[in-house]
Amino acid sequence: MEDSMVYIAVCEDEQEYQDKISIFIKKYSDINCCDFEVSFFCTVADFWENYQAGSFNIVFLDIYLEDGNGIEIAKKLRNREEECQIVFITSSRDFAIEGFELQARHYITKPIAEEKLVEALNRCLVMLAENMKVIQIPVGKLEVTIRLKDIIYVEVFNKTSVIHTVNGEIKTYLPLSQLENLLGGIPFLRCHRCSIINMNYVEDYTTADFIMKNGDTVGIPRSNSVAVRQQYVDFVFAKVRSEPGA
Repeated sequence: MEDSMVYIAVCEDEQEYQDKISIFIKKYSDINCCDFEVSFFCTVADFWENYQAGSFNIVFLDIYLEDGNGIEIAKKLRNREEECQIVFITSSRDFAIEGFELQARHYITKPIAEEKLVEALNRCLVMLAENMKVIQIPVGKLEVTIRLKDIIYVEVFNKTSVIHTVNGEIKTYLPLSQLENLLGGIPFLRCHRCSIINMNYVEDYTTADFIMKNGDTVGIPRSNSVAVRQQYVDFVFAKVRSEPGA
């Protein structure tokens, strides 16, 4: 199995559209020198019978299937913490809000146009590459690799940088300024001289704090509160504008 292989699932019950999608993906693969393995499913039951955790990188879901709908498949995938890129195939935008909540990467409306499928694949592949970005930091005598996507926030205590991730805390003597350079900017925000947040993990905010999705709070300095909060608001609006249907 090649590390560069991208595994794609297509849940579509109309043969006409299965054939179109197959042709378009094959053409994209040939032009862009991508390695794709594509599996087609006609029903919800068929998909789950062949599903294994982490088995698909990209999932195309027809919203209306004969034994259910793609929205329910997407909900189950997200409940299982699957990080696959989801693309909805639909004849309407009725489920746009639900799709946004399920972090759908794109919508393709029927009849399926090649340029729309190409746009969807481009978005998905960019995000897959983003999800694989890592940094290496010294922890004692070891080098620890951390996915950028997994970092919730970083704070400093007694000259020790504490990196809070979805998998727990990692402590390093690497200065916050060096960590800031490694993190590389957006979606990371230096909101205080002692802390950096990943704006993707902000649940809410006040004039004094960011409330993170893990329940922790990260302080916002009073002297710079307006500017820091504006940077976060700008990030959110930019993210919304980039979503399908925006």
